[in-house]
Amino acid sequence: METKRKSAKVAVSLLALAVLAVFSLFAVGGSLQPSAPPGPTMKTLAEVEPRVPIRASDLPLVITEPNSYYLVEDINFTNTANHAITINCNDVTIDLMGYTLKGPDSGINSGIYMYGRTNVEIRNGTIRDFGLPAIYENSSTNSSSHRVVNIRALSNGFGIYLYGYGHLIKDCTAAENGTDGIHAGSGCTVTGNTAYQNGSYGIYAGTGCTVTGNTAYNNGTYGIYAGSGSTVTGNTANYNGGSGIYAGYGCTISGNTIYANQGKGIHTSYCCMVTANTVYLNNLSDTVNWAGIYAYNDCLVKGNIVRSNKQNNIYVYGSDNAIEENLVTDSPGNGIYFNSTGNFYANNRASGNGTNYGGTLPSGGGDGGGNASF
Repeated sequence: METKRKSAKVAVSLLALAVLAVFSLFAVGGSLQPSAPPGPTMKTLAEVEPRVPIRASDLPLVITEPNSYYLVEDINFTNTANHAITINCNDVTIDLMGYTLKGPDSGINSGIYMYGRTNVEIRNGTIRDFGLPAIYENSSTNSSSHRVVNIRALSNGFGIYLYGYGHLIKDCTAAENGTDGIHAGSGCTVTGNTAYQNGSYGIYAGTGCTVTGNTAYNNGTYGIYAGSGSTVTGNTANYNGGSGIYAGYGCTISGNTIYANQGKGIHTSYCCMVTANTVYLNNLSDTVNWAGIYAYNDCLVKGNIVRSNKQNNIYVYGSDNAIEENLVTDSPGNGIYFNSTGNFYANNRASGNGTNYGGTLPSGGGDGGGNASF
């Protein structure tokens, strides 16, 4: 009897489950008739690429609206009287997308021209063969905060030329331009660039700039020129027609490699700190009183390796300089030469120079001792 009751209960439970399953099927399934036509599934072009394209047919182009622009092809611009692209507003980005903007190799034109603009970024491509600079900001008073990144400026009248202040020039190559490769205004950062075979300066940086990690090679005059109050660190300046590095008042010049320049290796003005540089085989023009390191007044020259520079390895021009812990070797002239009184030297090491320590050597309190010849 008990068995029959259990079997009846199981049967009732199974029947209830079956009814519930059928009800759920109809309730969830709903109508098979669509309520509306299917909507579009593809994105619009503006959704895929919201930036503004630039084509060869758009040039010469004047940009008047802040936006992000990009090249869609290589462009050969043959107009000698106009700039290829003129930016007449702030807050613009131009991405060359790896393409080349090529000029007519003559004329009074630039690849990209600005006057008194702020916050413009130009990146990722080649600008070449323009009569004026590849990229040109032409206002020294109203322009600021431009960024030029990963641009190759080749065979222009100038390379990258930014008046104004607060700009960033990074990871660019400026080569075979008629005058300066890179010219930056005040308070700029110039980092990771290569400047070679330009007619004048490889890199020119105005007052208060940071110039770091660049290579300046075989330029017509200075490899790197840094205005007063600048920091010049970790650069390489080789085979330039003038000095490897020229530094204005109050500069820090540290950790650079300076080799085989026709002029001075490092040329300082007042109140510079010159530390931990390697300065080898400079003053190839063999000019009298030039040197691997030329210290003017009020400078600290410490911990440098200075070798085989013609005339002098270190030439101390004025007074109130401290010359300490340098290794100076194998100059055919002087290891360290003091042109004036009122200087200090200590713990230098000199070997193989025509004269290891020459000129008006510091005495009394100016001789800190430990200056060895070996």
